[in-house]
Amino acid sequence: MNWDDLKVFIFVAKSNNVTEAGNSLNVSASTVSRKIAALEDSLSTVLFLKNTNGYFLTEAGSALLPLALETQERFKLIERQMSQPGNRMAGQVRIDCPELMGTHLIMPGLAGFRDQYPEISFDFINTAVSSKLTQSHSDIIIRLRRPENGNFTMRRVGTLMQGLFCSEGYAAANRLPAKPDDLKHHYLIGWTEEMSYMPLAQWLNEVSRDQKLWMRVPNLNAQLKAVEADLGIAALPTYVAHQSGLRQVLADSPLHSSDIWLLRNQATQGVGRVDQVVDYLMELFQSKTAPMH
Repeated sequence: MNWDDLKVFIFVAKSNNVTEAGNSLNVSASTVSRKIAALEDSLSTVLFLKNTNGYFLTEAGSALLPLALETQERFKLIERQMSQPGNRMAGQVRIDCPELMGTHLIMPGLAGFRDQYPEISFDFINTAVSSKLTQSHSDIIIRLRRPENGNFTMRRVGTLMQGLFCSEGYAAANRLPAKPDDLKHHYLIGWTEEMSYMPLAQWLNEVSRDQKLWMRVPNLNAQLKAVEADLGIAALPTYVAHQSGLRQVLADSPLHSSDIWLLRNQATQGVGRVDQVVDYLMELFQSKTAPMH
């Protein structure tokens, strides 16, 4: 088994299509098929069910995928570490963080950081669903709950406040609720059922007394866009809502709070560029979020 074959396996597993995988890897579909066959031969097992609709993982393929993804992450970490070793302020730093935190809090301040460290570049993993720490080899990870394990040092760096918000247009067109029971007369925007386990989704459910949602979407960015379009009320981070000029709903009710945890890959200890990014993030969270309690 070699890494090239394993990399092809990952692309096919994600796309279920040898042509799409080949396009992503800049090789032909026949090359992809040949490498999949070589990998299956080396492992003496069938990894995909192959039919006219595409390539679909077998039980063995499903078992291999998380191991392959972890191997891929380790290779990426090695490439980052070796690209600019030592304390030189150059090279890539990979940050894994909640979706809106990346786009609305961390990224807006990076222009000043780039002026100071122009040779440090960034790779963002910026999604609603957190990757498993045991499979992650990012340099820095931001989480909204204390992790239980992983090869990371961690520190609590601030508190994220979240509340109910609507647009000024929605507020002008609708009589805003004075108490939680009044939310039953409003259009609530929240998470899809698959995401209902998330703390913010559960808090919205508690505040609204299990009211049925008018719109369900899979991420906070879509919720923000729906609120900005005057479509209803959603639970959003306060820093995002204030930046967007939104109106707080039930302003006298307690906000939802989440501790912000900054995790650093232990393999990056002593790497100067990561030190500088960690310092930037620490200062940012201390200035832009609620004080730690």
